[in-house]
Amino acid sequence: MGKGLTTLLLSCVMFSLCASSFAQTCKNYTFSSSNRVYSSCTDLPVLSSFLHWSYDQSTNKVEIAYRHTGTSTSNWVAWAINPTGTGMVGAQALVAYQNSSSVIHAYTSPVSGYGTTLAEGSLSFGVSNLSATFVNSEMTIFATLTLDSGMTTVNQVWQEGPLSGGSPSTHDTSSSSENMKSVGTLNFLDDQE
Repeated sequence: MGKGLTTLLLSCVMFSLCASSFAQTCKNYTFSSSNRVYSSCTDLPVLSSFLHWSYDQSTNKVEIAYRHTGTSTSNWVAWAINPTGTGMVGAQALVAYQNSSSVIHAYTSPVSGYGTTLAEGSLSFGVSNLSATFVNSEMTIFATLTLDSGMTTVNQVWQEGPLSGGSPSTHDTSSSSENMKSVGTLNFLDDQE
């Protein structure tokens, strides 16, 4: 084999190894800015997102961390449980974005329709310890949810969209967009890690 071909082959192998080592998964992630540890996680299939959680069956509480990578300060992100359906309408959302004062704003928003502006409001279940961080193009929402007894399998929705005038604006709604594919079912009793 010629020297040039050998060099090219070796370069391709090295690139492949490096690229796979940088691929993010929930299993190889450590929350470095806090001492948070979660018992389970899942790599969500679209929108560069990951969900980490610990579920306590005795209290029906679940601690979650929703991570959205590759985002910017001109976007909002959200993760939601929909107790009444499989899409956005009816979703009970945790929302975060960086406001015009460069402060991360995390809040709850019940989604009542497709034209939502993600207005603040109470959810149909308890939420405490709600906060968010934005570091290295990654927004993470932290919260403790108090769910109804037996609410262990839920419909989930996760989103990203633009800010307009400092407030959340509508995300891409074209049928081929990742936003329209960001739904799924989650069982808090599953150990995904």
